[in-house]
Amino acid sequence: MALPIHLALVSEGVNISSSDLTRVASALSKQVDRDFQPFWRVDATVDSFVRLEDIPIDYWPIVVMRNVQGAAGYHQDEEGQPYAVVEFGDQWSLTASHECLEMLADPFGRRLRAGNLPEQAVHLGLAPQRVRYLVEVCDPSESGQFSYQVNGIQVSDFYTPHFFEPVRTAGVRYSFTGAIDAPRKVLEGGYISWKEPTSRHWFQLRMFPDEFSSNVPHVLDLTADTIFEKVKTAQGLRAAIDRVTKVPAYREGLRGPVLMAARVGTDTSIKAQESRAEDLRRSIAGLREAATPRGRKRPKR
Repeated sequence: MALPIHLALVSEGVNISSSDLTRVASALSKQVDRDFQPFWRVDATVDSFVRLEDIPIDYWPIVVMRNVQGAAGYHQDEEGQPYAVVEFGDQWSLTASHECLEMLADPFGRRLRAGNLPEQAVHLGLAPQRVRYLVEVCDPSESGQFSYQVNGIQVSDFYTPHFFEPVRTAGVRYSFTGAIDAPRKVLEGGYISWKEPTSRHWFQLRMFPDEFSSNVPHVLDLTADTIFEKVKTAQGLRAAIDRVTKVPAYREGLRGPVLMAARVGTDTSIKAQESRAEDLRRSIAGLREAATPRGRKRPKR
């Protein structure tokens, strides 16, 4: 029996209420257990903590902060144990979900999976070949428009192990929401990274414009980036990918009907929870009233 993984959601220098931290941690834990575990066979818990000092020493932290700059994303501590840093802002729960799931699928940031080159890259003129992908389960559909809600909390879509299969098959689920409808397909606002065995270079297909190209999609040679090579050597593959990949903010994907649906889902969930709390208080009050002998007053407290 495999040991369960324990993740800790905590804020550092950010005014997030313990109530909000608990709500997000509860949603992430439900997402992991209900949605992620059946596909990836990972047993894990997600708990919230008020301070870094409160986290048990065998938990992997997800730290929500401001102005994280180059620290955003995946890292390893001095013992090689993973942790993640999340930028606080609009829909920070989405980023926390993203980091949570990717940490569980690839705890040490170096899991590779073989597959054919993406068709989107072949259409750009790259020669078809077999490559090795870094397993980052949320990157190809990470835009907010492909997210969904758990308990009224916005969480990230993720691809399933079928994502690396050679051909499309009817009835197969390539991502949890179904937004990815074919193997190795990258959606708007997303990306995917791979190593080419012949050149030994790392490449990335991006479905968003950046400082290198306004074309969508486009492919970058990451090995030509000195920062990527330096971080890869010191901290590992996933940390290096995170360091050199600046994706559009989630709020750019959460717009129009998608944003409205997200807000409605959150608002209605909060109202439903408030109503249930009122019902529970009335039920407890009724039990206490029934337990009080007639003719006697409850002592004042």
